[in-house]
Amino acid sequence: CKVKILSIIPCKLDSKRLPKKNIQKIAGKTLIEHSIDLAKQSKYNPRIVLSSESNIVKDIADKNNVDFSLREGSMCGDTEVVDVYVQLLKKIGETFDLVVCLQPDHPDREFDFDYYVDYMLENNYDDLITIEPTFKRSGSVRIFKYNHLISGNVSKRIGCLKDDATDIHYKNDLQKAEISFHLKRENLTEV
Repeated sequence: CKVKILSIIPCKLDSKRLPKKNIQKIAGKTLIEHSIDLAKQSKYNPRIVLSSESNIVKDIADKNNVDFSLREGSMCGDTEVVDVYVQLLKKIGETFDLVVCLQPDHPDREFDFDYYVDYMLENNYDDLITIEPTFKRSGSVRIFKYNHLISGNVSKRIGCLKDDATDIHYKNDLQKAEISFHLKRENLTEV
């Protein structure tokens, strides 16, 4: 079954707690690039779009051969990220089966891109969001059926999946994520 996927990576640079958080580096790559890599490794070959107000992010998109969408000022700050996704879908004007949203500040996700998508499809959810081991919503990955997202019906049949990814807010979170990132990569290569 061919599934047409759009992967959105929201990457504003106006973080209040850790300045320019999404371009901080782990293992020689920006947090944004780790999300790009995750999507590029998918068998589904998603269209990848970075959404940002910054030309720095546009340069990262160009370097990694992915699309870039300039985010309007009204969609920055404390705007609800789902609103950013809907606005981007309307701007693109193309339909998809699924929209997979990857928050760059979770570089050490527990699973690969296809695991999240397959889990969504197998359970026939309209909306899937990752949660932390403490059961707090993390949103490291959020997947929507395109038709539900574009129409504003984002939570009719929602599922969740535990993902022990670091949620980066401060410099020490970045250091924890780097250690976790390397440990998870070592475990994947041993399997």
